[in-house]
Amino acid sequence: MSFLKKWYDKVSRKKQFTTLYRRGEEVYGSGYVLFEMGKYEEALDKYNEAAAIWGELEDKLSEFEDEMADDLANLRKKCQNVLYSRCFVLYKMGKHEEALEVIDSFLEDDPQDADKWFGHGFVMQSIGQHQKAVESFSKCLDLNPAFSDAWYCKATLLYHNDEFTQALECYEMAAQHSDVKDFAFPRYSFLNIDPKPKLKKDAAGILYGKGNTLFKLERFEEAIEAFKGALDIEPESPKIWQGLANTYLKIGNDDRANKAFAKLLELDPENSQAKEYINPENPAEEGE
Repeated sequence: MSFLKKWYDKVSRKKQFTTLYRRGEEVYGSGYVLFEMGKYEEALDKYNEAAAIWGELEDKLSEFEDEMADDLANLRKKCQNVLYSRCFVLYKMGKHEEALEVIDSFLEDDPQDADKWFGHGFVMQSIGQHQKAVESFSKCLDLNPAFSDAWYCKATLLYHNDEFTQALECYEMAAQHSDVKDFAFPRYSFLNIDPKPKLKKDAAGILYGKGNTLFKLERFEEAIEAFKGALDIEPESPKIWQGLANTYLKIGNDDRANKAFAKLLELDPENSQAKEYINPENPAEEGE
């Protein structure tokens, strides 16, 4: 009988734990939906509720750590994730200092977490603490040199600080490590015994920033290539067409500038520079 009772208690306990765990999952899922809907206050309440449920379950599981070690490790990870997720909600609510407090608390426990350093830098950038943001992105990159978004954010900050040479280096690293956006075989690849796939990286913004930086460094031909590369990925981007048009103007290629401004005006009919370039005011006509 003692064996049956022990077995029953274990099954009953497992069922109780599973119910509590699933309840936490439901609440956390509701919080995520509310976050996506822009209902940040409600989302924060749900995240806190999920963390409390899983915290209670963690306490219960700790009594049986030897036999439920894997479950406990998984639960602790879930708990950490939901607690960290609060920083995204707080950021969206404009509570940047509170978001930083959440991130800082995690960095105290694990200062080797590249993702957390990126989050720290991103919030610092948002509140205008640009030097501290650069330092945070640098720490992120020390831990993960392939973190493309960190290279990009650092490059953008350096660009706005007129540190163009360093910014260019960061943009190049961001492009090097950017993820693949599209993977497709070229048209009519069936005609080729050994077709080479066409890769496009998710790097339009990176190449746009690189083009602007090369423009500032007066390396105009390279800037044109960067803008063209960006347009190959996002051909309908007005700001990239504007950057290309202005670079053609700078080197005196009026024909190509005219075509680029025409495309810009097509995409953005209210663009003042494009309107002025394509349809300049004619004083003679106004006087008639």
